[in-house]
Amino acid sequence: MKKVARKKLIITALAVLAVFAIIVLAWFAPLQRTPVVIIVSSVGIGAGAAENDTEMESIKVGGTFWNEGDMTAKNLTATVIFTDAAHNKVVRKVVKEGVNLLPNKGLIVEFDSEYLREKTIPKTDVNVTIQFDWMEDGQLKTLQRDDRRQQSKV
Repeated sequence: MKKVARKKLIITALAVLAVFAIIVLAWFAPLQRTPVVIIVSSVGIGAGAAENDTEMESIKVGGTFWNEGDMTAKNLTATVIFTDAAHNKVVRKVVKEGVNLLPNKGLIVEFDSEYLREKTIPKTDVNVTIQFDWMEDGQLKTLQRDDRRQQSKV
């Protein structure tokens, strides 16, 4: 009888320890995350007449980007992509190349770009996408900030 009671006590103690171990693992597991790159950007877009040319308009893009993650984004390239459906054009302009973007907002990078096109009547939109390509853990990563529309103001 004592052997059976002792076995039940041991099994109960092991079950309690197992439950406690699961609770401890569940509590601390979220704190042990893998380092990542988190690209954040702030972008402004404007349109207007091109200087000294009444037949052309200018779409200007400017802004900043940085890394809020805890790993360096190596060899980062930032590209502004202008999609002009009215003129059936996609224009890609590299604005920064080969940047090592430090973690935890350690480096804020500024950029500017411009796209010139013939005016449209009626006014039409130009879609602007910012694309970031970088190396992370030996793999090429890509992020696009899409569908920033700018209606021609001219």
